[in-house]
Amino acid sequence: MSVPDLSYDAEAPYDVVVTPVAERPGVAIAECRFDNVEGDPVDAYLVSPVDTPPRAGVVFQHSTGGRGAFLAEAIRLAEAGGIGLCLPVTFQASGELLPMIRQSIFAIRRGAAILLRHTERLGCVGHSAGAMMAAVVSGIDRRFECFVYEVGMSGLSFHIRDSQHPMWQARRATTPPDELDALLAEISPYDAVHFVGEAAGTPALFQAARFDIGVTAAEYQTFFDAGSDPKELHWYDSGHEASYDVAAQADRARFLAAHLDLPALPGTLADRVG
Repeated sequence: MSVPDLSYDAEAPYDVVVTPVAERPGVAIAECRFDNVEGDPVDAYLVSPVDTPPRAGVVFQHSTGGRGAFLAEAIRLAEAGGIGLCLPVTFQASGELLPMIRQSIFAIRRGAAILLRHTERLGCVGHSAGAMMAAVVSGIDRRFECFVYEVGMSGLSFHIRDSQHPMWQARRATTPPDELDALLAEISPYDAVHFVGEAAGTPALFQAARFDIGVTAAEYQTFFDAGSDPKELHWYDSGHEASYDVAAQADRARFLAAHLDLPALPGTLADRVG
């Protein structure tokens, strides 16, 4: 299988537009639009500490919840002295998967460059398809010091072919076999499993959900096994939306705090639930 070309011109204009939308004590929340290297501009949230240089940055990418799903965590990150960029997975109105995959990967890498204007340390957190995009990035981009993969799996081609989620069952049932085979062949080179093992030395936290109707325990385990060391796997009694499980949030906070030198981060969550 040939390795896809994910190179791009890092000097291409970003045309970053930051529009403040709200403030919380010590935290500024802004809408952030920037040009991607393929496709439409990316609409994100940029969350930063007020009057304090950020100690570290985190690129968040969520699929099912879009740019707002990790916003609360980005606010807590900023309270702890970090800066967060909350991205959506770039779903296509046409339903095409290859542009979605490529544009989502490039959005993470372009987002990293934006945060590196403000700090020198970076982490990345991805949910579901965002976790798979982050895993691809882990194998090709050495600017990140840690990764969190929440409810990810080995790749979208595995998910489309094997998932028992009703959406994918229906798609398989209504797609002619030759078209399905062509789709899987087109996107399989971008599967996370081809990249996540190339991130040797970059710590990774894998977060899996026991009651996920679309991803089995064996599929989670296969994804984890493909990853490089150091790595850890945590399980949660939740469905696919594990982002909303406080245990998953607490584990992410502790992991990011340890690897990005943000010791105050776990306390920001404790303050919310204490």
